[in-house]
Amino acid sequence: RRQGQVPSDQQIAAALERVGMNDVLLDVENHSVAFRRPGLSLHLNSIGKGYALDRMAELLDASSAGDFLLHGGRSSVLARGNCPGGTRPGWTIGVPHPLRPGERLAEVDLVEQSLGTSGSGTQFFEHAGRRYGHLLDPRTGWPAEGVYSATAIAPTAAEADALSTAFYVIGAEKTGAYCATRCDIGAILVLGGDRETDVQISAFGLDLSRWRPLDQS
Repeated sequence: RRQGQVPSDQQIAAALERVGMNDVLLDVENHSVAFRRPGLSLHLNSIGKGYALDRMAELLDASSAGDFLLHGGRSSVLARGNCPGGTRPGWTIGVPHPLRPGERLAEVDLVEQSLGTSGSGTQFFEHAGRRYGHLLDPRTGWPAEGVYSATAIAPTAAEADALSTAFYVIGAEKTGAYCATRCDIGAILVLGGDRETDVQISAFGLDLSRWRPLDQS
């Protein structure tokens, strides 16, 4: 709750009892939601911006707007058509360097696609020499570790938002396995390198002509 405090083991255990879709009942026919136990709630933070972009794109598509780029705070992007005056297909979007604010680590050409990026580069606090990010692993209740940032490329912005958060939590190996089952999904994960200031990129499911790492020398 932005208090810069580490919860106790008992508090984490109590929170985990109210986590997971197993206790959420979705009634598609009646457009209703119910919970099996008290204390549950739905938080749409990981897909809200992407969903809004998808609805905006529907309106623009209906008005025959051919070339446009929508973004929600830069971490959620939706592209249609081509960038006017651009030399590459679609729209070129930068993947930020997680350790160097203002620098790009890679570029992706979005062609009728959406992109979402998740990371803890700006939302975190430090306690007793350890850094705690804001993206929590629902399996443990603790902040996810091992990934600096995760970028997902998907047909819709809501899906890109959701997958970037999931990829950040599950890591490179499981992200690669997921992308292998979906030819329309791509991912770029930025991981730690040999030194504290180094990073390495792992990319999955992306056409080599549509993305490129940038020289960091």
